[in-house]
Amino acid sequence: MSLADLAIVGAGPVGLAAAYEARRLGLSAVLLEARRPAASLEGFPARMTFFSEARKIEVGGVPLAAVGAKPSREEALVYYRALAERLPFPVLTRARAVRVEGAFGAMRVVYEGSEGAGEVWARAVVVATGYFFNPRRLGVPGEELPFVQYGYRDALDHWLERVLVVGGSNSAVEAALDLLRAGARVTLVHRGEGVRSGVKYWLRPDFENRVREGAIEALYRHRVVAFEPGRALLQGPGGARTLAVDRAVVLIGYRADDAVLRASGVRFRGDAPELSEHYETSVPGLFVVGSAGYGSATGSVFIENGREHARVAVAEVARRLS
Repeated sequence: MSLADLAIVGAGPVGLAAAYEARRLGLSAVLLEARRPAASLEGFPARMTFFSEARKIEVGGVPLAAVGAKPSREEALVYYRALAERLPFPVLTRARAVRVEGAFGAMRVVYEGSEGAGEVWARAVVVATGYFFNPRRLGVPGEELPFVQYGYRDALDHWLERVLVVGGSNSAVEAALDLLRAGARVTLVHRGEGVRSGVKYWLRPDFENRVREGAIEALYRHRVVAFEPGRALLQGPGGARTLAVDRAVVLIGYRADDAVLRASGVRFRGDAPELSEHYETSVPGLFVVGSAGYGSATGSVFIENGREHARVAVAEVARRLS
């Protein structure tokens, strides 16, 4: 049995930050990734530019080369995957962690891979599974219909379509504007009095002006109660309303991917795991970094502070092993 110092579950930006910190501290490691490194970025809007400057999402002291101050989705994908290739550790792709057994010193990570079940052994485990593949759902009848999608990829697919955007945060506002400029007819539905106060300062006036001129219809204090083929059923201050739609794009946030933590017997408080100051769970030797440790409060964790979580957790592992 080969025993690494550290097993890292998730090879997104924060998981890679943990791997590079392990390398810096002289630890051996193995990464398990359910899809491909930084796979969550594949689902970002095609022409998305990061809110953060390149230097704030860099990992391991390796510069992120970008044409502008803020990198594009494609630039970030190329960067993170190059980082994964440069690691001196094994990176197991298409290896979905199922559970963690044991405690600090001898821990077994059971995973499902393309060729069946497998396992890796390590002295400690860091989980960095993120949230992007676990969107919040409306929980209404008809949301499984083909025209309803959770997440948003490319506005050019929706030219001349009647598109309903559900949500009131950055992603919903940005999608609405992008869809409008790609030729879609856009209606945004949000249960609040207006879009959220945290919407990016350069998006809000653009969106509000488009609503004011009638290019985008905004239905505030409305919620979707059901979908039926070709239409959405809404409830608002004036009662029930039906909208004819070709596509519904639901962007109401995400929840942390905590399946492996729950299967491993981690103690939770509400919808988030209990964590120590070093991001260690109730299972000795099992750490959680980035948004994976924050339940539904994923908006408080970004690549920038997730990198810091990774640094603190890996430093604690190295301290104990020394």
